[in-house]
Formats: sequence, structure tokens, C-alpha cells
Amino acid sequence: MSGSAASPTAELEEADKRHKDARRLARLLVSEIKLYNENAVTQGRANKDLYTRLKKDIDRSVDVYHQRVPDEVRAHFDYLYDELLRQLGDGDPSSLGKDCPEPNPPR
Repeated sequence: MSGSAASPTAELEEADKRHKDARRLARLLVSEIKLYNENAVTQGRANKDLYTRLKKDIDRSVDVYHQRVPDEVRAHFDYLYDELLRQLGDGDPSSLGKDCPEPNPPR
């Protein structure tokens, strides 16, 4: 099995450690949100308003992510949005809510 089958960014992460580090940081930031806000995550998924319910925590994570991940890496793929979608939204973009910022760069 090739690395690209595992994830759309597997080749980037393999070729440039900064991408792997960005993915790791995004996973950590979002897993902490999920861990400390289980009820809000469950309700947010059901009501499709995760961003509204978790805005303070998500915005804080965005700030940390932007401080620690170089612009060149963020220009290729939004690992934080990807993890928000995967871990909090269960893969459903509508669960993040209409107020959730779009990934940057757009998909």
C-alpha cells in the first residue's frame, strides 16, 4: 500500500517534517478540545453547531496553530481544520456549523 492511500497529505508529511509536526500539533489541540468538552461535542454534533459551542477553545487552538506552524506549511493544507472535521465533526462538515471558518487554503 502506498503512503498516499493512507491520507491525502501522507506524501507531504513524509517529505517534510514540518507537515508531520503540523498534523501532530493539530491532533493534539483538537483532542484536548474533545477531551475537556465531551458533552458540548455530543450536543454540537447533534445540533450542527460545534463551532458556536466551542468557539473559545477552537479560536485559541487556531491562534496556537498559527503561531507554531510556518506559513509555507499552512499554505499547502489546513491540518487543524482537517482534525476539527475528523475528530469533532465525525467527518461531517455541516456539524461544524455555518459560522465555522472555512479551511485555508480552501479545499
